[in-house]
Amino acid sequence: MTRTPILAALAFASALAACDKPEQPLKAEAPPSITAHVRVLDADVLIIDGQHVRLANAYAPESLLHARCWAESLASDHATEFAKQLVDRGRMYGVEPNGKTDEYGRKYAIVTIDGADLGDILYNAGLASRPSEPRFDWCQPISQKAEGAPKLSSLYNLN
Repeated sequence: MTRTPILAALAFASALAACDKPEQPLKAEAPPSITAHVRVLDADVLIIDGQHVRLANAYAPESLLHARCWAESLASDHATEFAKQLVDRGRMYGVEPNGKTDEYGRKYAIVTIDGADLGDILYNAGLASRPSEPRFDWCQPISQKAEGAPKLSSLYNLN
């Protein structure tokens, strides 16, 4: 009884197995960006799946053409850029219309990005006020006592 042919066969099989390329580890891919579905026009006005939507729980400053002062226009630019960055990084979105529309026919809705309420994010960042009548006046000195005013503490940390 010779063991050499068996050992040689085992050695050959081991050598072949060692030559195989190791299996690549599985890679998890991030979900696709929501930018194909969500477009920011202003911080509080978006186009979502082809529908114009206005945030139901936040009022952002008006852009240059509708702003009542230069400060409001600058605040609008900052708020809009902030919202665009959230959408660019977003992987999931949600829209819950409240059944109302504004004077331009846009649906009022709560919009979420990655599970977080966009209106709340803008308000807590000091980039939007809460809807109120009359609307918050971005051109007046901001007072914590003003109805719907943005949180002042967040205004000091604009990066």
